[in-house]
Amino acid sequence: TMSCSEYAHLEPAKVTKIERLEEELGVILLAHEKQVPVASLSAADLKELQTLEKKMGVVLVAYA
Repeated sequence: TMSCSEYAHLEPAKVTKIERLEEELGVILLAHEKQVPVASLSAADLKELQTLEKKMGVVLVAYA
């Protein structure tokens, strides 16, 4: 079974810091408990992932 790290459990003050940085950078940030490496996909695998994303209307992230 593969598992991915959980979202970080943050104190309100830390959440506020992240929200300020999001506003400053104009991005959405996700905080995880631990770092999980992103998977290296072949061109064929990436195309398959992108096809499924379009079909389902979601964004998929592949972790190693």
